[in-house]
Amino acid sequence: NVSKSGIGVSVGRTGLRLGMDAKRKKYFSVGLPGSGLLYRTFFGRPVTPETLKRIGYAVIATAPCFSVLFFFIIQKGP
Repeated sequence: NVSKSGIGVSVGRTGLRLGMDAKRKKYFSVGLPGSGLLYRTFFGRPVTPETLKRIGYAVIATAPCFSVLFFFIIQKGP
């Protein structure tokens, strides 16, 4: 999600999402698709920049392992 405030992320399905907004606040939202009705609630403390750095380092460190695993899955086929 990109806005004037920055970049946020979310996961879920239409009408049911869990995410973090551009101000690093965690939220849970429930909506009725097509109606414009949405309920969003925030929880916990904002995610700190240090935590985001640790997540980034973990992704970088594990990416080669997942790449190799993905390669072998593709080679094996159905």
